[in-house]
Amino acid sequence: MRTRQTIAAVAAVSAVAASGIAAISIANAGEDDPQPVETGWAASQTQDGTVILPTGDRVTVSPDGTTGLQRAEGREDVHFLAFTSPDGSGDSIVVPSDRVEAIRSGAEDPRRYNISQLLRDGHTDAAAVPESELDTREYDGLAPAAQRSEAKADTQPVTVTIADSAGEVPDGNFVGWFNTITGEEDFFSFDANGVGTADLPAGEYLIFGEVWNETGDAEAIEIVMGATNVTVTDAPVETAFKGTDASLISTEVEQPDAVDSGALVAVGFAGATEADDAGSGIMDFPGANTETYVLPEPEMPASTELEFVYHPSFSSPEGAENPYRYNLSFDELGGIPDDLAFSVTDAELAVEETTYNSFGIDLSGNTCDVGTLRGSVNGGWCTVLPVQLPSVITNYRTADPEIEWGGMADFGTFDEEGFMLLEGFTETYSGQVLEPGEAAVSKGHGPFGAGAPDMIVAGSAEGAATTAFLAPATSYNGETVNLVGYEGTATLSLDGTELGRFDGSDTYPVVDAALTEAGRYTLASETTRGADTVALGTANIQSWSFDLDPSALADGEELYPALPVAALNTEGVDGGYADAAAALDVTLSLVSGPSAEPTTAEAMAFEVSYDDGETWNEVPLDLGGGTAAATLEHPEGAEYVSTRMTATDDAGTEVSHTTIRSFGLK
Repeated sequence: MRTRQTIAAVAAVSAVAASGIAAISIANAGEDDPQPVETGWAASQTQDGTVILPTGDRVTVSPDGTTGLQRAEGREDVHFLAFTSPDGSGDSIVVPSDRVEAIRSGAEDPRRYNISQLLRDGHTDAAAVPESELDTREYDGLAPAAQRSEAKADTQPVTVTIADSAGEVPDGNFVGWFNTITGEEDFFSFDANGVGTADLPAGEYLIFGEVWNETGDAEAIEIVMGATNVTVTDAPVETAFKGTDASLISTEVEQPDAVDSGALVAVGFAGATEADDAGSGIMDFPGANTETYVLPEPEMPASTELEFVYHPSFSSPEGAENPYRYNLSFDELGGIPDDLAFSVTDAELAVEETTYNSFGIDLSGNTCDVGTLRGSVNGGWCTVLPVQLPSVITNYRTADPEIEWGGMADFGTFDEEGFMLLEGFTETYSGQVLEPGEAAVSKGHGPFGAGAPDMIVAGSAEGAATTAFLAPATSYNGETVNLVGYEGTATLSLDGTELGRFDGSDTYPVVDAALTEAGRYTLASETTRGADTVALGTANIQSWSFDLDPSALADGEELYPALPVAALNTEGVDGGYADAAAALDVTLSLVSGPSAEPTTAEAMAFEVSYDDGETWNEVPLDLGGGTAAATLEHPEGAEYVSTRMTATDDAGTEVSHTTIRSFGLK
């Protein structure tokens, strides 16, 4: 399955969260006549998609960078290390604690846990990737080998002794060093006595990471994490990373029967200014009832700022009549809180009675929500939780003007492992700021229309290339919900000559092409899907005609053409259905893809069909200021409303899209 590649920054557990297109590899570039191509450009360093680890656990990166962890069945108590590769690539690596020693011993391949590289190469099942297609870099332990500046003769041994909260040698460890000036980092190897040594040149260093104790089935019973500082001059250095110096994290919530559902804890550090982006850190996902300790705040050099991330979660007891969930964020930029015993009352939180709609068919799926402190470079990770549709759950979430919430969800039919969504719908959101107090929230509205393509054009010395991602059916009605499970075709043409084509089925149709000259381009698609999970958006026809001059792009320059759609907004549709007997007021406005600038409609037309597109009725529009308003009166006996929109924007782009069964009537 093709994974979607975008410029959205992946949520890395380091200050080094690289984004943008790293390299371009073009097929047929530079030829006089444009030719259809089916190979794309090399992936950027940040992709979205899902990787199933060899352990069966799943890591999902959404288009906005939110990254979710879902434990495989029976592995609910295993904890996970998440960190950034020390080689400067910015790759995100996720390793279950019960695989750390197997990787270090050579019994297991660390390349199958590099989430960024696997997504770059289009792999979703890490265990199934042929060895010949795995990362070609040299690995040292869990990660690609760290890059070293020129060897220096004046190094000194830095010896670190590790210990758990009782002062004993811990069962497991992942502790490294970070040079706060050069940004270089690497990890220690410890002997049976918990002692490790590295030869380091003079400089200011942070010793960071975690140690842990666990039961025989890899259930963590204790984690100690954090950072301490050392200065290397002209003599050997001895220091300690000891749990006896650490404080226990705890959280108290108001509901007396709340059940610990685990947490996310990170200690990271980054340059104190935007110009200085060197940084690193460690993140862990402790299971329920794991005791997690954090070392006291170290003395930080002026060039580096510490960050603390703590996201505990709690839920109502299984089978509760009124289910609820706590999803909390206790984050701090610039240091570690003096008091790690947290407590919160329900009155301080956003208390949302959330209705999860099903679009008419009962489904199961997952949600993943996270509140991230503004300015954080270690946030954006969440734990995937199951949800049944339809259902009502009360969500208690941190309400703070400095915390922005984002998340993702997927519902429908999954593969045999229960991880990969085959048919159904997905939802993503970001930038939501919550206020304290009670509120009623509804998720899954509809109606559906065309999704705005995300088209990326990149220049190189050999020419330009593009990849366009299409979303056949999307609801922009106070949400971004995409229907999944389509098959069909998509093409990109220049003045009638086809340059690239997609045929088949995938999460999103993707068209790759080499571009060589200016002209009038057309991106078009025709797709269909079944109605087993959602009886809406069953067939779609879309077309965009636009001017583009790719030859004007310099090497490494990127362009994101605005290919808008006419989005349908109304308060009268919820769960994909409207009242058949009531007049429905709607508005239409242009929406561009996530990477493109918005445009304004200069002309727009709207038609509806009540017989799945056999006949069409023009709807009068009141167009003003780029937005059009209309009222629909439904004929008696109608069950579904299909929609057809055409528009021309202020850039001269012409768009036409048809959605069969945009929404239903009851």
